[in-house]
Amino acid sequence: MEQRRVDEFKEEIHALKIKSSSPSNERIYQILGGILMAVGVALPIISYFVAGAQNSGDPSLDNLEHNELIILSIIGVAITIVGAAVFLRYSITRFFRFWLLRRIYENRPDA
Repeated sequence: MEQRRVDEFKEEIHALKIKSSSPSNERIYQILGGILMAVGVALPIISYFVAGAQNSGDPSLDNLEHNELIILSIIGVAITIVGAAVFLRYSITRFFRFWLLRRIYENRPDA
């Protein structure tokens, strides 16, 4: 009885022709998003300490080097935002897939 219902459910899903992605790919992208967030946070911190450690005699050289470090910090913030977006996208997808399956299971008609 239960196997019949599972087979019917699989047939209905197959008939919808929904494109689904591999859960392993989603996990890889989720990890990649976390790594990008960590790298993006580390870049501005490193830039801050490097800028504080610079102590040359030429003030014009300091400004040029500081400008490069400011650009590196901005790139780090951008990488953090991209990493957070990738991480959230794949985390939410995984959560909603679980939620949808739970809702389908709870609302199935008892036959």
